[in-house]
Amino acid sequence: MKTNKKWYQYGVLASMGVLMLAAPASAKVNGQCAICHTMHNSQDGAPMAIDAAGAPQTAPNEVLLLRGCVACHTGTNDGTNVIPYVSDTAAPTYGVDGTTGNTLAGGSFYWVASQTPGLDGATADSTGHNVATDSMAVQDAVLLNNPPGATAALTAQLRCAGVNGCHGDSAASSDFAAITGTHHADDTVIDGSTTATSFRFLLGIVGLEDSDWEYMPTATAHNQYKGVDRTADTQNDTTTISSLCARCHNDYHNGAGNVGGTNPTTGAFASPWVRHPTDFDMGNTGATAEYRDYGGTGVNAYVVSAPVASNTIGVAPLSSITFTGDDAIVTCISCHRAHGSGYADLLRWDYSAVSAGVSGTGACFECHTSK
Repeated sequence: MKTNKKWYQYGVLASMGVLMLAAPASAKVNGQCAICHTMHNSQDGAPMAIDAAGAPQTAPNEVLLLRGCVACHTGTNDGTNVIPYVSDTAAPTYGVDGTTGNTLAGGSFYWVASQTPGLDGATADSTGHNVATDSMAVQDAVLLNNPPGATAALTAQLRCAGVNGCHGDSAASSDFAAITGTHHADDTVIDGSTTATSFRFLLGIVGLEDSDWEYMPTATAHNQYKGVDRTADTQNDTTTISSLCARCHNDYHNGAGNVGGTNPTTGAFASPWVRHPTDFDMGNTGATAEYRDYGGTGVNAYVVSAPVASNTIGVAPLSSITFTGDDAIVTCISCHRAHGSGYADLLRWDYSAVSAGVSGTGACFECHTSK
């Protein structure tokens, strides 16, 4: 028994690759209980809990877990791993826009967690969400607990889940309580009715989950995000991915008194904009508008480096955009990554390198094609 426990403590990170999920498309855990849990948080006087680097963690975790959220999800993605890694102990391969290396859809906490300056020289704090959890506890020195665009500060530092987090039940006081039971529940149908059946355990959010979390995504293999074609700036469909961001950054999405764009003549949710529109369908623009060249003139292939959402979520991701049926909806994550990136403001690409009138592709030019 002693030998087995020690093997679990120090060899578990290597074994996790053969652990767990019934299939990469599912977050349901299968495998030996001892790989994730311990009956007692001690063995030969040493704690069983470990941090992201595999070092002993003095404080125990709830529900007898060996690791917390970030420690469990720290590693190097290789396309075959059955656990999505959102942080790494070494710099992940990001590439120009995070679609050609080993970075997944949400990006990586690496830069903010290690306090390493971004690929564009950005301060570490600006590259990711400063999450307080088992292996990360760096507070944003400037923003503290005040999310940009928020009408109120968080009651404590941001966490992965719970009342001050993104995943799970937002009424729960801790990460573990917020997602309790989710890794053992049936999540084959994503309808937002429970935490387990919500897109990436984001309670109430709907979408289609890519089977390998967008490891080197293509136009035919990617997440399909839920959006809504809004008719008013204050409108908020709580099943969309942008509405999730709006829980903290609400003035950037649907904040009352902060009108994002209401045409003074028609009264429609349209230009002139005072901030970049979200939950806005580019199909509402004219047939000859520059936005209609998204994905290539006459081709309109889905662009994984600048993803758009759709109002309807089918059984397969959209490989091309029609600009009909609300399938070209701009979202917060059309430009940002949820966890972090190598660039300032969690952007998908280096904004400082985007220059209008200069030959180039990608980034803002995916939608603003005539610039």
